[in-house]
Amino acid sequence: MALQMDRETITKIEVNDARELLLSLDGNGDEIYQFVYRAAAGVYWDQENHGFKSTPMKKDWSCFQWYNQIVSVVKSELGVELILSRNISCENLPENDKAEILQKHAI
Repeated sequence: MALQMDRETITKIEVNDARELLLSLDGNGDEIYQFVYRAAAGVYWDQENHGFKSTPMKKDWSCFQWYNQIVSVVKSELGVELILSRNISCENLPENDKAEILQKHAI
């Protein structure tokens, strides 16, 4: 029998002033989320914004690639599946990345 994976809903995707991709969650998150950095995969918990974020983005990776990285690391390291809200908000995201994320990850 397979174990039920925890789920969190992403309500906002944004590129913040530090050029980090931030996936803000519907709830406040869990204490264990702060340990995601241990994977050494460039993914961190942002307690203030209740979300997972990337290291500052450089030109070699797109927002779409970072989105996939964050979702993958959170799933493998924490056992938490991140899903998009039906009313997702996107801020400072290039249109092509926004379209690709919504097309490939919408519920």
